[in-house]
Formats: sequence, structure tokens, C-alpha cells
Amino acid sequence: MADEEEDPIDEEQLDEYREMVDELGAFPDKVKINSLSMVAEDHADSRANAAAIYGVIRKPLVASNISSDKKLPLVYVIDSILKNVKGSYIPVIEEDAKTWMPVVYQALPEDKRAKLKKVWNLWKNANIFEESKWQEMGSCFSGTSAGTSSDAATSNPDLEKAGITWGKDGSLLLMPNLKEAMQSILDDLQSDVTDELEKVSLERLAAIDTALLIKIKQTAEDSLRSGSATGQMSMSNEQSQGEENLLSFLVETRSAEAIEQSSAWEKLNLNHVKDAHEIMASLQHLLRDGSSADKRYTQQEALDTTAALAAAAVTAGLLTATVEELSKSDKNNSAVSSILNMGAGQRSNPASSFVKVDKSLFTNEGLKKRNDAVVGVLYEVGLPFVSSADGRRFSTQVELSDHLDALFKKGQLEKAMATTEERGWYISDSAFSLEQEMEEMQISNPGTSEADDPAKTETEADPDSFTELADEARDRCVICGLNFKMYFDNEDGVFKYKNCREIEVLNDETAIKESEEMLVHVSCWRNMGCPPQLNPEQALQEFMNHD
Repeated sequence: MADEEEDPIDEEQLDEYREMVDELGAFPDKVKINSLSMVAEDHADSRANAAAIYGVIRKPLVASNISSDKKLPLVYVIDSILKNVKGSYIPVIEEDAKTWMPVVYQALPEDKRAKLKKVWNLWKNANIFEESKWQEMGSCFSGTSAGTSSDAATSNPDLEKAGITWGKDGSLLLMPNLKEAMQSILDDLQSDVTDELEKVSLERLAAIDTALLIKIKQTAEDSLRSGSATGQMSMSNEQSQGEENLLSFLVETRSAEAIEQSSAWEKLNLNHVKDAHEIMASLQHLLRDGSSADKRYTQQEALDTTAALAAAAVTAGLLTATVEELSKSDKNNSAVSSILNMGAGQRSNPASSFVKVDKSLFTNEGLKKRNDAVVGVLYEVGLPFVSSADGRRFSTQVELSDHLDALFKKGQLEKAMATTEERGWYISDSAFSLEQEMEEMQISNPGTSEADDPAKTETEADPDSFTELADEARDRCVICGLNFKMYFDNEDGVFKYKNCREIEVLNDETAIKESEEMLVHVSCWRNMGCPPQLNPEQALQEFMNHD
């Protein structure tokens, strides 16, 4: 019914698909293979259309005038359709693969035949075909591999001397545990190969590199002999060897120094739940004391102490996590034992376990939870040196010293600007007229004292005696650009600025307002000649309002 309902594929569509197959060439481009599979998926419901699409791929596979380099990529296309598309292609290919598989096998060079066999084995692992059909289409591998392995054993006496023989099915006759260990070593050697089809098996390695296979066998035997010492053929030897392995766990393999340190820990009477807070506080105190700005170190001393400070920070985090788990377990022995077992698997490298992050927690709720281990690695370990002046962190003592030097120079600059008295450039006419008026008033009122003179008070009084209410919008001097020093006035109960006064600043012609009231340092104002108001040129442009 599906074939009747499905429209038959026309010749134009087949021509387009044939062009895509030709463009694949000798390189198995994954993008092109996926494109061919996607087009084939549109016709997976119709057996007739699936057979037509498959015929386009099959024709160059069996053609004698097609280069052998282009045949293996076409096999990869069929493999992609069988695994990703399936549908009507499975019965079509199942009936026909036995005809072209031997032809492709004979056309391929020796190094690419193993890749073709790899594809054939993957079809069995995926349970695509029936066992009998799969064996029939791969008959070229079983007959040839047996002959090849027999010839290899005959032509390579080193294999027989090393105890490597071949079976009738073309596989190596080795003990299961030895063969498993050899395969594990071979997989480690091929860890850089990303394509599974590019990897070789032990049987293939015996044909192309006998010396490497023998070396792998010797390494696997040494590993088994030192670890489990299996490989003996007799049952009695395996049993006695098993008893020896069981007793080997009771043999002390640690150094004398490690045993002494362990015995010292056993004598320590420590209540982890009760004393954990005190221990962590001590570790944090040592960390802060070691990174204090009062204690200057040389670069070499800083490098030497970094490891100790990092270990202390990670240890504090480890104790914190352990105490939290112990508290949650509600003193349940089973829960405590599970925590200890978990810790036993991480004793070899406790710091690395804290670096690992559970990606399942990358959710809206999981990100809200604090991870003390990650925080410890980022701050106590990565940035252990803390500035006492502003609380910033640095990775080395040298960076901290440079930062403190920069703060010191900035403070000295502020003091110099507060104490240095310089002559102003040009005094304004209004200021000159005001001084003339004050002089005339002094002449007309000779009984007035100097203490009652407000102008003299502003020019000679202590700059810190001039205060203004703290205003976040006006926290810097418009003359020098530095921040005002803020303090809390206990009498008025508000925050105020020292060495600060309010002055009228004239705006330029583009501004809406003619002038604005701004704050300046009294010392800066005096250095400019104590003008009653500032011109736009005398104030920093970043503070001018041009709206």
C-alpha cells in the first residue's frame, strides 16, 4: 500500500542525486554524506524509490572503471543510510550486499580492507541484518582473513616464538584477560584517532607491525603479572595465584615516612564535627596573615609560600564539605561510611576533585547554590594576596606590591595638592572689586577685628574646617577631579565632605543654565586665587552640563 500511495521518483531527481554522489569523490566528507542520507530519507517509505536511490550508489561500487579510492566513501554513505534512515533500504541492501561486498573488497588496497571489515562488524553490533544474511555478505572477510593470518604466522616466526597463534576464524588465540589487556593498551596508543574506522585491531596489527604487537603483549603480561599475576594455564596455579593476590593487599607498600605520618594522624584525637569550625578558622587566619600587606616577601619567597597557602585553602574547603555532609547524614553510620568511601577514592588528588563541576547543576536553581570549592579555587588559590587598602586580590606578591605603591603615590599626590600654594593665573574683575570693597570697609570701620573678617577667614583658615553635606552626585572636585574625603559628623548625624566648599561655575554659551553650584576643594580654590566664581575654562569639561 505504501508503494501505491508514494509517488515514483522521476529521472530528474535521480540525476541530481547521481551528481551529489559524483561530488563525494575520494574523501568521505561528513557534510556530503549527511546530505546524501537526508535526500535518501525522503524516499525511505517506498521500496521502489529506495531501490532506485540505492542503485545510484551501487553502480559506481561495482564499476571497474571507477577508482578504488572512491569506493570506500560510497560504503560510508550506505552505512549512514542503514543507521540513520533505515526504512525500505534495509531489506533492499540486505538482499544485495553479498554481491558487491566481495567486489569492493578485492578492489580496495590492503590498508583499506580493514576499514571495510570495520563497517561490516559495526552492522552486526547495530543488529541491522539477520545473522545469516550478515555472515553471507561478509564471507570474503572470514575466508581471506584466515588465509592471511595463516600466512602471517608462517612468515613471521617471531609471532610463534612470542606465543601468538591464529585461530581458524582469523582471530588471535590468546587468554581472554591477556587479550583484553592488549586491546586496552592498543586503544591507549590510538587515543588521538577520532574516527573509529581509522583504528586497527590486534589482528590487523599482527599483519602490519609484528614488533609492536609483541611489545604490546609483553607490556600486558608485565601489567597482569604485577597487578593480578594471572595468565597461568592450569587451574591449580590460578587458585594459588589468587590466594597470593588476596594476601598482597595485606602487604605494606608505603614508605617509612608515609607510615610515620599515618601513625601520627591515628594518634590525633579529633572530633571533626565539633572542632571543624576552629580548624577552618585557624586555616583562614593563616591564609590572611600570610597574604597581609604588612608582610612583604621577595618574589622567590612568594612563590615558595603559594603552594602552602593554596593547600591550606583547599584543605579548609575540604573540611567544610566534609562537615556539611556529616551534618546532613544526621550521624547515620551508613551515610558516614559512604562519605568516607567517596573520600577514599579522591585521596590521591583532593584538589582536583574540587575543580570538577557537576554540569547537571547548570540550571536556574542549581546556579543559586554556593559552591565553596569553586570559590576557594578562584580566590584563595588563584588570588591569594589581598590588599588591605581596598580589598582587591592578586595572584602574586609582586602585583600586590605594585598596587600598594600606586595607592601610596596617589595619596602623596593628594597631600601635595592640598598643601602646595601657587599663584593664580589671572584674578577676575569681580574678585578684584570685592577685595577693593573689603579694603574700603576696613578703612571706613577701623574698629572691626581680623577675626570678624569673613574673607580673611576663607583664605587663611584650615581647609579641613570647611565642610559640605555629602552628595553622591557631586563627589569630586571640579578643579582637580579627585574625590572628597568623607566623614560622619556625630553632632549633625550626617556624612560630610572635608576640605570642601560650594562655588558658582559659569557654563558656556551652549548650556541651558547660565551657571551651576558645584563643589571644589578649598585648597584648590585657594591655589587659583580664591575667585568668587569659576569660568568654564577653569573647571574640568567632564563635569560641565551641556544639556
